Amino acid sequence: MTNPERVVEVSSRVASVAGRKIAEINGVTTTVKMLALNALIEASRAGEMGKGFAVVAHEVKSIATDINRIAEELEFELAASATELADLGRGLVEDVRGTRLADLSLNMIEIVDRNLYERSCDVRWWATDAAVVDCVAAPTAAAFAHCTRRLGVILKSYTVYLDLWVVDASGVVRASGQPGERREVVGANVSGESWFRDAMATRSGAEFVVSNVGRNRQLGNVPVATYAAAIREGGQEEGRVLGVLVAFFDWETQARAVVHGVRVVSPVRQESSAPGNRHEGRLSWV
Repeated sequence: MTNPERVVEVSSRVASVAGRKIAEINGVTTTVKMLALNALIEASRAGEMGKGFAVVAHEVKSIATDINRIAEELEFELAASATELADLGRGLVEDVRGTRLADLSLNMIEIVDRNLYERSCDVRWWATDAAVVDCVAAPTAAAFAHCTRRLGVILKSYTVYLDLWVVDASGVVRASGQPGERREVVGANVSGESWFRDAMATRSGAEFVVSNVGRNRQLGNVPVATYAAAIREGGQEEGRVLGVLVAFFDWETQARAVVHGVRVVSPVRQESSAPGNRHEGRLSWV
C-alpha cells in the first residue's frame, strides 16, 4: 500500500519543480521578446529591405507572448492542483494514522482483556492442585513445605505473577511461592482483606474474585491485580471451602509491556503485538 506521507512529499516536490521550470520558461520568453524587439528596430532601420524580417520578428514576439500566457495559466492551474493534492494527502495521512491508532488501542484493550481473563482461569485451576488442597486440608509442616515448592514451580513458569499465597479458612497465610524473599508473608493474617472474604463466600469452584488494581505493601508496594479463588475439599467444584488461593498479577510491568510492545512508527501496517510467552497453548505476557 502506498505510504500517504509519500504522496504529500511527492506533491510538494512536483509543485516545486513545476514552479522552477515555469520561471525558466518565463525567463526564456522574456529574452525572446527582447530579441524580437531588437529585430524590429533593426528591420526599421533597414527600410524596405527589412520589411520581411520585421514580419518574422512580429511572429516571434507573438509566439513568445502566447508561450508566456500558457506558462502563467499552467502555473495557476498546477499550483491549485498541487495544493489540493497536498491537502488530500495530509487528510489521508490523518485518516490512516487515526484508524491505525484506534486499531492499536483496540488491540491493546483486547490483549489486556484476554490476559486478565486468563488470570481467572489460572487461579481457579491452581486452587484444585493437590499440594494446594493438602496445605489447608491436612496442615502439617510437610504439607506446607510441599505446597511452597509447588507454588515456586508455578511462579517460575508463569512470570506474570509476583507471588502466590495459600490462605487457610481463618485468614492465615500458610504458603508463599517466594518465601525466601517475603518471609513476613507466611503467618500473616489477611482475614480483613476483601478478596479473602469474597473468595470464601463463593458458591462453587467455577467462581473467582478479582480486586481493582492497587498497591500491595507486602509485595513492595507495587501495583497488582489480585485474583483469588476458594480452595475446596478434594479439589471438587462443589466441595467445602477450606481456604483461599490468591495470585498477585504484576500489573505495572505487564501493562507497560503491552503499551511499549506495540510499534506505532508505521502509519499503514500493524506490525506488532504485545510480547508474550506461551504456556499450555495460551498467550501470556512476559
